Amino acid sequence: MMRAILLAVVCVLLPLAAGAQEPAPVPPVTDEDRRAAFPDVHGHAVHDGVMQYQVLFDQLEWQFIHGVHGLRWDSRSWFGGDRNRLWVRSEGEALDGVVDTAEAQVLFGRSIAPWWEVVAGVGFDVRPGPAHMWLAAGIQGVAPQWLDVQATGFVGPSGHTAARFELETEFLVTNRLMLQPLVELSVIGKADPERGIGSGLSTGEVGFRLRYEIKREVAPYLGLVWHRKLFNTGDIARERGEDLGGWHVVAGLRTWF
Repeated sequence: MMRAILLAVVCVLLPLAAGAQEPAPVPPVTDEDRRAAFPDVHGHAVHDGVMQYQVLFDQLEWQFIHGVHGLRWDSRSWFGGDRNRLWVRSEGEALDGVVDTAEAQVLFGRSIAPWWEVVAGVGFDVRPGPAHMWLAAGIQGVAPQWLDVQATGFVGPSGHTAARFELETEFLVTNRLMLQPLVELSVIGKADPERGIGSGLSTGEVGFRLRYEIKREVAPYLGLVWHRKLFNTGDIARERGEDLGGWHVVAGLRTWF
């Protein structure tokens, strides 16, 4: 009985004695400890000031328009950084070996929001003649649902004004097969009969191009495009006996580098 009581007392007093021991002292913080905890951190690489570029031929295609063979190009290129870029746009069309329309724009772009930028600069219409130079300004970017938007206004000599609106998007059919619908409208503020252009809604285009990406930078395509001269511009074309346009088949290459 006595042995049991002594064993119980030992079991109670032993943990109390162990807990009564003083903890080991914490050594003072040294300069070496501070240097290890707060090392000198050098600045990491920042790429927002790096100059980049892209040359894109969105359309480089052969057309078959009412029995006449034609060629068409539409290119957009830029050089610059994240916020400021120099844009060069060019597009045109040749029918039966003769250049029918040709134009170029040189624009400065400034980012105003994620995916959006304003642009301003000059535009040149080489064909149809006589050649014109325009002051140009607009906005471009990517709207919800990956809708590529481009709206540009132009002011030319003798009070001539114009505007162009372009909407484009892409639908992924497979990982490499893309359907690219496009809608483009041109509006003219003041008629220019010498160049065969009337006031108001001048031309309209709706296109569907199905492309296969051999790799992202190289993608041949086939398409069906409706392009037509409208309203007053269409009336001028009728008086001159010119083709108003319509549906035609296209085949081409989309490429960039």
